[in-house]
Amino acid sequence: MKTNITLVLLMLALASLWLSVGFYETRFAEDNRVVFFIKKHPALQVQFENIFLADEDEKPLERLSDEERRAVINYCKYRLGIETELKRQEELETCKQR
Repeated sequence: MKTNITLVLLMLALASLWLSVGFYETRFAEDNRVVFFIKKHPALQVQFENIFLADEDEKPLERLSDEERRAVINYCKYRLGIETELKRQEELETCKQR
């Protein structure tokens, strides 16, 4: 009985951790790192992409693909707590500056 309770508590702790912790990888030529963070909102997604931390040139909003836009929207919401639809360049700059 104690084993079952311990397993349930462990599973609840892991589920809570899964919902509240995320990470992304930096994409620099010399120094690639994994950065962990506490999510601002619970989500099943754990791995995020921060397109601002790369050696490549920054793209303006109109040159971002749909996949890149979705990555920025998710990063802004869960990492920074900023809910945006990325309709203007200023919204992209807000996410980048933080």
